[in-house]
Amino acid sequence: MQNKGLVICIAVLLTLASIFYLSFSVATSYYDSQAAKIKDPIAQQDYKDSVKYLGIYSYQKCLETQIGLGLDLKGGMNVILEISVPDVVDVLADHKTDAAYVKSMEEAKEQEQTSQSDFISLFIDAYHKNAPGHRLAEIFATQQLKGKVSTQSSDNDVEKALREEVTAAIDNSYNVVTNRIDQFGVVQPNIQKLEGQEGRLMVEMPGIREPERMRKLLQALPTSNSGRLTTIRR
Repeated sequence: MQNKGLVICIAVLLTLASIFYLSFSVATSYYDSQAAKIKDPIAQQDYKDSVKYLGIYSYQKCLETQIGLGLDLKGGMNVILEISVPDVVDVLADHKTDAAYVKSMEEAKEQEQTSQSDFISLFIDAYHKNAPGHRLAEIFATQQLKGKVSTQSSDNDVEKALREEVTAAIDNSYNVVTNRIDQFGVVQPNIQKLEGQEGRLMVEMPGIREPERMRKLLQALPTSNSGRLTTIRR
């Protein structure tokens, strides 16, 4: 009997706790609906900044405390962002106009659409075909790769440097996206680097009520001086 009483007590406490945390979702929805009635965006934000749920919790605290419902129940955005690896490579090559280089870039971009190989591998294969007897160092001994690639560097060394720079650009993009989404106030975002898909980030943002604004914000993000970030699927 004592065990039964304990179980009932725990069940009641859990139920009350669930109701308490669910109330934050209800409060957030209510405040959003009231703010939507205000036409001036600045006045809308002022209203949200002024509310105090239960006389204690701010609107932002309600957002942070509410139980995450996920994209299916709560709505939101799910986008795939991509670092343009060809752009990274082109900057590292100092935008060479050499005919073999330009042709190799074009061929690699076209082949990447259907190939299982990554862009760097495709570019190197194309360059070896289009510039037989020439080394990659002739293209990539640039200021951008100073200290990593010289005119005496082997093709393997150049390839290693290119891959390191692409990885650095992807890591930088991940940090930039994470920081910007945090500043936007998204609660419980999910940001992942996609395995086997070089340069792609999956971003899930539950509860986003201004998806177009967020999409434009993400597309405009600077990633590094050697690449751009583009929304490719939503």
